[in-house]
This record gives sequence, structure tokens and C-alpha cells, in this order.
Amino acid sequence: MTLVVAIVCGVVLAFAAGARRTSTAPDRYTSDFGRSFDARIVEDDRSLPRDEEVAALAGVASVNAMTFVFGGLRDASGSDVEFTLIFSGSITPAGVRLVDGRLADPAQETEFVATRNFVEQRHASIGDSFDLATLTQQQAHDNGYDMSNPEGPELRLVMVGVVDGASQLEDPTPLVVVSRALLDEPDVGVSQTLMDVDLEPGEDLTSLRAQLDTLPRSDTLSVEPSQLISEPVRSAIQAQARGLWLLAAVAAIAAIAVLGQLVTRQVRPGHDERRRLSAIGFTDGQVLAEAAGRAIVPIVVGSALGAVLAVVPSGRFPSGFVRVVEPHPGILVDLVVLLGGCALLVLAITSWVLAALALSRWTTRPVRPSAIVEAVAGRAGTATAVMGMRLAFTRRARERGSVRGSVIGVALAVAGVVAAVTFGVSLDRLVHQPFRYGSNWDAALGDNGADTLPDGLVDRLDTSPHVRSLTVFAGTTARNGDTSLPVLGVDVVRGAGAPTALEGELPASEDEIAFGRVTARSIGAHIGDEVTLAGATDTRLFRVTGIAVVPGLGANDGLGEGGIVTVAGLARIDSDAVPTSAAVQLDEHRAQFYKSIPELADVTPAPPFMPPSIVNVARIRAIPFVLAGVLTLLAVLTAGHVMLTSIRGQRRDLEILRSLGADSGWISRTVRWQATLLIALPIMIGVPIGVVAGRLVFISFADSMGAVDGASIPIVGIAFGVVATIIVANAIASIISRTMRHREPTLLLQSE
Repeated sequence: MTLVVAIVCGVVLAFAAGARRTSTAPDRYTSDFGRSFDARIVEDDRSLPRDEEVAALAGVASVNAMTFVFGGLRDASGSDVEFTLIFSGSITPAGVRLVDGRLADPAQETEFVATRNFVEQRHASIGDSFDLATLTQQQAHDNGYDMSNPEGPELRLVMVGVVDGASQLEDPTPLVVVSRALLDEPDVGVSQTLMDVDLEPGEDLTSLRAQLDTLPRSDTLSVEPSQLISEPVRSAIQAQARGLWLLAAVAAIAAIAVLGQLVTRQVRPGHDERRRLSAIGFTDGQVLAEAAGRAIVPIVVGSALGAVLAVVPSGRFPSGFVRVVEPHPGILVDLVVLLGGCALLVLAITSWVLAALALSRWTTRPVRPSAIVEAVAGRAGTATAVMGMRLAFTRRARERGSVRGSVIGVALAVAGVVAAVTFGVSLDRLVHQPFRYGSNWDAALGDNGADTLPDGLVDRLDTSPHVRSLTVFAGTTARNGDTSLPVLGVDVVRGAGAPTALEGELPASEDEIAFGRVTARSIGAHIGDEVTLAGATDTRLFRVTGIAVVPGLGANDGLGEGGIVTVAGLARIDSDAVPTSAAVQLDEHRAQFYKSIPELADVTPAPPFMPPSIVNVARIRAIPFVLAGVLTLLAVLTAGHVMLTSIRGQRRDLEILRSLGADSGWISRTVRWQATLLIALPIMIGVPIGVVAGRLVFISFADSMGAVDGASIPIVGIAFGVVATIIVANAIASIISRTMRHREPTLLLQSE
């Protein structure tokens, strides 16, 4: 029993320690990284970085800037290096740090550092050379990231260092950061500039915003809190930590219940033992104390040994993608969790055992048959069904268990399994159905950094027989008070390609707006409210008509962030904003569609854009199924233990039936009925509770991100699980009844 307690408690404490290590990883990583900045400024006007202007402000202590460059790399063999982002400047706004080599010399335009995934994908080493080709600013304005004919400066670059950091979890695209001197080259096409800012003492984001408003073109400078680990990544890490905490909590509850029952059944005096102890002068209190004393030893020793065992797997945490932000991987002795958890487990299991022993004085009293059981049994079709029901739900005086407690325990385990599977299936559907996070089209065209759509493209798309719906988008950045937010202008040319409305309606006139759920919460906007937005050219009032899933296009990650207006409504606050993207839903002839549009003849269709929050959800979607697996194992063990103790506890009744003439087949059918009913009732109770709980948890989770919150009920999976559970229960019952049939009734009934 001590070893059983040690193993079970060790598993619980290992999960708890892993959950705490996972939840604290972001803060420990930030502390170990060395520093964090006070603010992040995003400059979005396609010009050279204005970090010197920002650094000259009275409230700014220092600025580190990096600027996106429209360019592409070729390796020594002349092959294009695809899917790589190129920046120029400091590495700090990228949220990475040097892990090998050295940083690029700011005065040497030919030096660069690259992220670890770039090195791994290209099999590159420090000292390798790459050719950089860039676009001119006009090319970037007209065609975006079209590298078919670069006319900007070309350079031979040398890799001098490798960088890595938690930011790669949000966007795993390989990253190259070239020396700041690259921007001194004439006519290099650039886009956004990211600036990490340290403020002077006493300054905050509000005062920084006020000082930025004194600069020319201040509308192109947005301010937000600076985080070394972004909110989507933190949310994903905390989601994994919550899953581990939940796993630990469920395992702890199950461990307390299972170990409590096991220890109690081992130490509780039976009817005959209690009678003998009473005959030699033991009081009820002394009987209870003697049994409790025997119980405490395996509980205390086993829990302490479990705390030691829990250290062994600590090196496995954090698991998965979170290992990137663990500053010190390896074995960790978390005394807070191990000692505190051990004490709580000892207290909880001991309390369970003491309560069960204290209540055991009533187990010697005759137990009357349940009126409900008798009423239902009287209407059963066969004698074996009647007897199976009575054996399943009527406890005898000599039995050490409780039918009600057993049913509740199995029902809770079943509810936990169903809730975890419901949540997991819903989460998996969220990841694999793009419309749930805003990508309700087959292809987004023109979203490559250009300032306008190619001339005539919208007309060609509108007349294409392969296009079922066509929607055009324009974007800008606006301010509501001190909050900067992306605003998307949307016009549906034809078809049903509009964004998904979660509440209310999408905007239909130029003075209406729908917000993403996250932005609506952050600025306190509700349907029917009026909000003021300050754009690049004007400030206007908009009426909130709904809450929607904001598509991710351009610089906007979408989902719960930003707002949606009509294209005409967007022109009210930014008269220069024009459509830069077109989204289409296609028929089954997609290959013909791409060939029929000249601009798309050589384009490889890309998968739907996946916001960082969904990327991180995809990383943790296995956790609910792991939890369901653990709960399933506990449910099977609990159900098997219940059947074993129930059937063995009533073996006298079965042997009496054999003495009265019941043959082996009759006994087997009775036992199978008993097992089926013992499992069927908890399933009937647990499945509805689990479905409701799983749906509610998923709806809350999806709403927190701003995604479509429709939950999926895995009816087929639940039905399969129910049938499989009943089959397993009958198999266990058959094994038990077979062992019982080999014993002579006279041996068991000789004391009667």
C-alpha cells in the first residue's frame, strides 16, 4: 500500500511541479534575458526609421530600432532563400539575443545575424556568404514583395552570428537582421520600423503619446506596451500551464478518492472483526483509532516517497514549444510544490480515511432494499435482470463500500473524460476550419506589402467564372484615445465573403463599425455605443453595430483585434487609404482560375493566414486529449474496482442462488447485468454533465480570443466510448464470475 501511495502521489506532484514550472517560464525567461523595455513604437509610413527623432524627445532615454527591408537572399549556389524576413538595425525589437558568434557591426553594411531556424533550414554556418537583392521604394509601393525584377542595391553579406528567442514562437518565419548601415544605401525599399523605447523616470505611455504627437506625421507612429514575450505566446504558455494544473488537480482528486477508498478498505474492521474487538472491551473510538493508526503510516511514508519520485521527471517540463522559454532546462527540485503538495495530499487522504472510518459504525446495521430499485426491478423482463439490478444497487451489511459513492465517483470520472474530449474536439475544429478565425476565403490576393492592387485586377476577378465571392479590403491605423488599433475597410463586391459577425451586425453605412471582441473589451465598446476614431487625415464618430471576427490581413493579425468598417467609412478617417487586398472564394476549378489571371500565373497558392493566437492554440490542442486519457485510465480503474468489490462483496448471495439451483449460465448473466447497470447509471449521469461542461469551457476560451465560439459535440466518439466501456465492464464481470464458479458454495457458506 505504501508503494501504491508513493507512485500515485508522485504522479500528482510531478504534474503540479511541471505546471508551476511552465506557468513561471515567461517571467523567468524575461528575468534571465536581462531587461525589458517600457514601450514599443511602430512606425508605419514606408520611410527610413525616425528613431533619432524619437530619441530626442524629452521623455525618452534610449531607442533600439529595426526596419523591414523589401529584399531577398540567394545562397552561394545561386538558389533563392525563400520565406525569410529581412530587417536592418538592432536585434532587440525582434525579441532575440545572441547565442553564437557576434553581432553585426553597425558600420559594416555587409554583416548580418540570423535566427537559429534560418541556420538549421539552410545548413548555414558563421562565415557563410549570401547575396542580397533589394527592391526600390517605388517597386515596393507598386508591387509589394514581388522579387521577380529587383532594381535596388545588391550586396554580398556575411553571417557573423546566430540569434534566438521566444519571439520565434509567435512567428516562426526565419529572420535575418542586417547591419544598420544597409539603410545608408540609396533607394532601399523599406516598410515598418519597430522601436523599443526606454523612458525617463516618471514617464509613461500616455506622456510618450503626447510627445509623439508633437512630431510631423505623428499619425504613423503607434504606441503599445513592450513585451519580450508577446501576449499570444504568453496566453498559449498559460493555457498549457492551466492544462497541467487541471491535470494535476483532477489527478489529485482522483488520487484522494481512490487511495482513500483503497486504504480504508484495507484498514476498516469488518463486521466479524468489529464484533470480536467489541467482545474483548474495545469501544467504537478505540476501534476507529486503531484503524486510523494503521492507515496513517502508508499515507505519510508513501506521500513523502512520492515527493522524491516526482523530482525524476521534472526535466521533462516545460514540454513542447514552451521549452524554448525555459532558461534553465533539466532537473529542478521545486520545494514549494513538493513539500506543500505532499502535506496537502497527506491531509486530504487522511481526512478521507478518518471520515470513512467514522461513518463505518453504521455499516453493521441492516440495510433495507431501495424502494426505487425494487419498483424498477419489478418491471424488468427477466429474472437475471431483476437480480442483477438488486445486486448492483443494494448494499449488504457486510460490505465495506457505498453504492452511492461508487456511482458518483464513476460518474464524475466519465464527466471529466467527456468534457475533455468535447473541449479537445472543439479546439481541433477551431484550428482546422479557417473561417472560425477570420479566413473565410480560398485565396487572399495582393496582400504582399504593395500600397495598391494591380490595375484592373478587381474587374478581372469579378468577371472570372471560377470566383464565387469577391471581397476587397483596405487598411489603416486609427486611435481611440491613447489606444492605437488597426481598422479594416471591407466591401463585398459579390457573393458571401463578408467577415463573420459574432454579435449584432456588420457595418452597412460609412458611419458604422464592428469591433473584434478583444478590442471591444479593451476600449469598453458595446453594441449601440458611439466611438471616436482619429485617423491619418480626420477624426470621426462611428456607431458600434456588432462584434465580429476580424480578418488577418497586412499588418493586422486579425481575430479579436481591430475594427471593421466599409471602405467608404475608412476614407472618412484616412482619405489616402485604398484597397490593397482582394479575397475570393473559388469553385472546384482552382488551377484554371490561377492560370486565367495574368498576375497569378506563376503564383503558388498559400495556405490561409493563421493568426499567432491560433498558431499557439495549435501547439496546445493535444493537452485536452492527454487529460482525457488520464481520466479514462482513472475511470476504468475506478469502475473496475467498484465492480470487483461489489461483485465479490455479494458473492454469498450468488452462492446461495447456486445452492438453490441456479446454473453457471444463469449466474454469469446475472453478474453481467450487475456490471452493465453499475456502469450504465454513472454514464447516464456523467455524459450530459461532461458535454455541458466541455461546451461552456470552450465557449469561454474562444470568446477570450475573439474567435467563432461554436463548440462541437463528439457524438460518435462518445457513443463508441460508452459501448466500449460497457463491453469492458462485462469482460471484467465475466472473469470475476468465472473465478467464483470454481469455488464450492459449501466452503463459502460454512459460516452461515
